[in-house]
Amino acid sequence: MKIGIYGGSFDPVHNGHINAAKTYMEELALDKIIIVPAYCPPHKKGLALTPSEHRLNMCRLAFGEMPGFEVSDIEIQRADEGYMSDTVEQFKEAYPNDELYLLMGEDMLLSFRQWHAWQKITDMAVIASAARNWESGSAMEAEAAELRSYGAEVKIIPIDVKEISSTMVREAVRRADDISSMVPENVAEYIWSHYLYYSE
Repeated sequence: MKIGIYGGSFDPVHNGHINAAKTYMEELALDKIIIVPAYCPPHKKGLALTPSEHRLNMCRLAFGEMPGFEVSDIEIQRADEGYMSDTVEQFKEAYPNDELYLLMGEDMLLSFRQWHAWQKITDMAVIASAARNWESGSAMEAEAAELRSYGAEVKIIPIDVKEISSTMVREAVRRADDISSMVPENVAEYIWSHYLYYSE
């Protein structure tokens, strides 16, 4: 099988995440994508994150009914700093005969060589990232070429970007704006019913 690993803080998960995941699934012909909410991403150390149980629950609501998708609490259960190299290694042990793809956004690809044990990751998984436009795609291809010089397998795919971010969703909730176009209906209901993001 070809299995995608899609990690992030998902605070909250939104339609942009879902659109990207569907695009990865189709363009890379993946058999499954595993959504992995982070316990505490290293690049967000010191920032206040919504408790992991809520972020996990919202991911389960967003992806739970979508064929080919599953949500894993592997990083939350580990409850550590959340190095992706450890996560990929755990999945490689769980799926030793399958091909793993680590799915990431543009910013993550461009900073990938600053990650902890990044070469360990490229030994275990194909790196896949989505380009928003020609300009970003050009920068990403240059970085991909650099990574390939180290032996990494890297794929850049085009994506129809939905201009939504978790920050935009949180700010909209704080203003009591309608978020129905930004997140799935069940995620919106979860946010309102659990009073998330009001006091930021």
